[in-house]
Amino acid sequence: MKLFFDSVKISRDEFTLSVNETFQEGLHLFSGKVGSGKTTLALAAAGLLAPDAGVVRHDGFESRPVLLMQFPEYHVTGSTVSEEIASWKVFGTEEPFGLLGVQASDRDPITLSRGELRRLELACVFSREPDLLILDEPYASLDMSAKPILTTLLEMRRGTTLVFSHETENVPDNAEHWRISAGGVHHE
Repeated sequence: MKLFFDSVKISRDEFTLSVNETFQEGLHLFSGKVGSGKTTLALAAAGLLAPDAGVVRHDGFESRPVLLMQFPEYHVTGSTVSEEIASWKVFGTEEPFGLLGVQASDRDPITLSRGELRRLELACVFSREPDLLILDEPYASLDMSAKPILTTLLEMRRGTTLVFSHETENVPDNAEHWRISAGGVHHE
């Protein structure tokens, strides 16, 4: 499984992000300042943002990419926690639910705290086990007890995982580190 960015250029107003990299199976951490292009790169990797030049190719992936954006409330489609779990086509009994302390209920997901909602969405997305998982600021809104659990889930995961985050101290040691700066992606 490989994700190719072949001479990709994406422009937004006066900003241009240029990427010519191949991302192999495994965990990849992308860091950079606010406005450096992390979310732009995440959207392009997921196929939700077409490049202005070049090609993004997904080779060897059997399932569609799954993208979890920074704000978990953007993902809610169910009117109850149970419906939200079902909307991800998972059961709510998979291991990530137990690790993150998430249970099905009749509660409206929008009434959950942002941290509770983040744990719900993470449990759903990790239970799906997609070939390509893209996480934009996954540690945001998590309390100190949930952050190491997310790190454990990242360590256990197979496939290709792209993590875009300011919080680099919690990411597993086996992650490939990339910095987005000056309109480009640089391996560290």
